[in-house]
Amino acid sequence: MKSSEAWRNTLAQVPEDPAVQVVMGRGGKPTLRIGEVFLHSQYNPEQEAQRLVDSAELDPRRPVLVIGLGLGYHVQELLRRGHEVAVAEPNPAVARAALESTLRDTAFPLIVEDVPSSLATAEFKSFAAQIPQILVHPPTARVAEEAVRTITGQLACAILGAQHLSIAVVGPMYGGSLPMTEYIASGFRKLGHRVTVVDNSAAWGLYEAMTGSIRARAASAQMGQMLANIIAEWSYARVVEVDPEFCLVMAQAPVGPQFPERLRRRGISTAFWYVENWRHLPYWQQIAPLYDSFFHIQPGEFERKLEEAGCRNHAFIQTGCDPDRHRAVTLTAHEMKDYGCDLSFAGAGYYNRLQFFKGLTDYDFKIWGVGWKERELSRLVAGGERRFDNEEFMKMVAGSKINLNLHSSNASPGVDPECDAINPRVFEIAAAGGFQICDACKGLAQHFDLETELPVYRNLAEARSLIDRYLSDDAGRQEVARRARVRALNHHTYAHRAQVMLDHVFTRHGAFMLKRGVRVQRTVGEMAERISDIPLKAWLRKLPKDVLFLQEALMPFIVKSGPGLSVPEKLFVYMNEVREFAQALLKEKR
Repeated sequence: MKSSEAWRNTLAQVPEDPAVQVVMGRGGKPTLRIGEVFLHSQYNPEQEAQRLVDSAELDPRRPVLVIGLGLGYHVQELLRRGHEVAVAEPNPAVARAALESTLRDTAFPLIVEDVPSSLATAEFKSFAAQIPQILVHPPTARVAEEAVRTITGQLACAILGAQHLSIAVVGPMYGGSLPMTEYIASGFRKLGHRVTVVDNSAAWGLYEAMTGSIRARAASAQMGQMLANIIAEWSYARVVEVDPEFCLVMAQAPVGPQFPERLRRRGISTAFWYVENWRHLPYWQQIAPLYDSFFHIQPGEFERKLEEAGCRNHAFIQTGCDPDRHRAVTLTAHEMKDYGCDLSFAGAGYYNRLQFFKGLTDYDFKIWGVGWKERELSRLVAGGERRFDNEEFMKMVAGSKINLNLHSSNASPGVDPECDAINPRVFEIAAAGGFQICDACKGLAQHFDLETELPVYRNLAEARSLIDRYLSDDAGRQEVARRARVRALNHHTYAHRAQVMLDHVFTRHGAFMLKRGVRVQRTVGEMAERISDIPLKAWLRKLPKDVLFLQEALMPFIVKSGPGLSVPEKLFVYMNEVREFAQALLKEKR
């Protein structure tokens, strides 16, 4: 980003574009025409600029980043009102025309055409740190729609990507997306954002008890809907209380169709992560168009269906692994008796698994989970049918020489040749250092090398061949597992997924988010460089640099008892006690 004065000499070398013409308007003021489109009023461009700025409802305390220069009447109006202004113009010929005519005596920072090279400049970073509002010049957007969309996305992404946001993640009451709620929240935290998990799992017991206590199906459903409405309001209230910049709703979360619109009216950008198979659960049709962004795990046909349903801002976001939870564990001798085996499977007994696994009963095979009532398989169910948590799953992975992965299907008797929804187990087993063989689900080759990291099978014969091969090759198993683990940790963590989500949101909805603004949150490392207080600076430099400079984030690093507390630590302890006392008083008043 350079000053308009610095651009004048550069732009003087730009060839004139015959399609870009400065013409005298009917009101006596010059205007700009590109082809058949006028970029300003032919009668009163200054009044038109006033109306544009009025309608934008800009915060007078914050800078404005204008996309589209035209002849700059709107830029002059913003400067007249006291705004700090920078401009990005996609067409060098337009910038030249403006700087040689109406803006020849006006100074402002300017980006012309090549946005990426400007993002790294100190001038842009300084301007971006002030969280500018974005104002798109509508006529420029009409004549250069794609260029304006791209530039707006690039600039918004750069501005917001440098900030630590407040993010809310709304979880379900129950189901497979429940653990993923905390996984993706952890991913956002690792990127430096402040995350609030709206945990609805506490409501599941009540929901089951209320609906299960009524025999009449219609009355039970009505009671369930009433309770769901209450939980939806509870979820909304908790999000609003935090007032985040961005809210991610997980699949099966108990929120209604009005939820995203209500948040949007408050300036909160929304997204939904549909970690379900669209063919099995069709509720996506009603909700996909309602959210600013709709994330899913099945590229291809589903994306065409989403377009048909009116959902334009969708993106493929695969599930992943959480290195803090999906990790290698060492089993005790006693645990090895419980979990040790040649072959294992952990999950539910879907139809295809019941049929397929009957062909593997001659192996040292252990199964964990529910739904395994088939006579041939029931004897293989370790510890009886029951659900298990992630900690136990990690022990299953560690105890098994071969972790079997077979994607679920209620239609196919074995491997589903049309399967295109990769399950989280693929990434979780890999991150935990387990060796796995997997059915050839579509898309796996985009994530792992199917020869050296994730061997796949297409039928029972191929599965048995892989099992026999790798049971006799300890070194081979260990090398494949090592490679898969490196791949998972380097490319497939929930922090990676969280970043892809935010890039999508910033690129498409960054201007909306910047209209409201972002509450600046700094890290310990940033504050240590900014402050002059020597004792506080010295203490902060002892802490991890990426920790947010927030009371609740700093308290875990303070030992609250003993005489050895530094002055900064004592102050934070005192402030925390004051806050806790105030909160207690507020509870008493209620």
